[in-house]
Amino acid sequence: MKLYTLPKGTYTEMAGKKILKYLDAKLCHCSTIYEIFENVKDNYGIVPIENSIEGAVNLTQDLLLEYNYKIVGETVLDIHHNLIGLNKDKIKIIVSHPQALAQCRKYIKKHGWKVKAVESTAKAVEMAKEDETVGAIGSESLAKLYNLKILDRNIEDYKNNKTRFIVIGKKDIKGKFNKYKTSIVFELKEDKPGALYHILKEFALKNINLTRIESRPSKRMLGTYIFYIDYEGKDLDVLKNLNKYVSFLRVLGSYPILDV
Repeated sequence: MKLYTLPKGTYTEMAGKKILKYLDAKLCHCSTIYEIFENVKDNYGIVPIENSIEGAVNLTQDLLLEYNYKIVGETVLDIHHNLIGLNKDKIKIIVSHPQALAQCRKYIKKHGWKVKAVESTAKAVEMAKEDETVGAIGSESLAKLYNLKILDRNIEDYKNNKTRFIVIGKKDIKGKFNKYKTSIVFELKEDKPGALYHILKEFALKNINLTRIESRPSKRMLGTYIFYIDYEGKDLDVLKNLNKYVSFLRVLGSYPILDV
């Protein structure tokens, strides 16, 4: 069994290492989130889905709809970004994954550097190793892996910086767990006042706590949206009452919260 993750030293790989104790699997590395989804098949993958500063990882949300996988677990990782490179005084441009760049926006602006987004923090550090005018944002693990200096530590704009990662696959993770979460996606049947209220009311009536609600364009027509909801527990009975309000509804997973 394999667990597909982003390159060595990335935060996604670090999250993958955290949950290996729940899986009889070995880590396999991919270049992008899309590549992870492409490779999972009958194995597992781990991908970021939400950050406490920048919110949802939209690509992950979109791919959850495209691929026939379910969410089988989640874990949360503290994120501490570092400026990595050869010489801080010679840096002209900062490179990293778009989420990392966004999470260090104030720090970058203070120094007046230009920015360039790349597919992963690992790719950024690789570029910084080859060019002293390039500074990368990434983990301490990446600096050690590429034998580069950490020029500044903990450069994220907000110190309570956490990223939520989900494990995707076709098979549930076995074991007994204390906490569960369920994720669904749906589209409203009618676009009218109070349409979303009827959905939320069903959860309130059953005293079910929602932990996230997010909208994304449906990609069919301007102004039409699909909604993602996460809620505590694994009660699926509440969803029966939603059918009269939605044109489609899919359970993305009812899964354990790992490492709590």
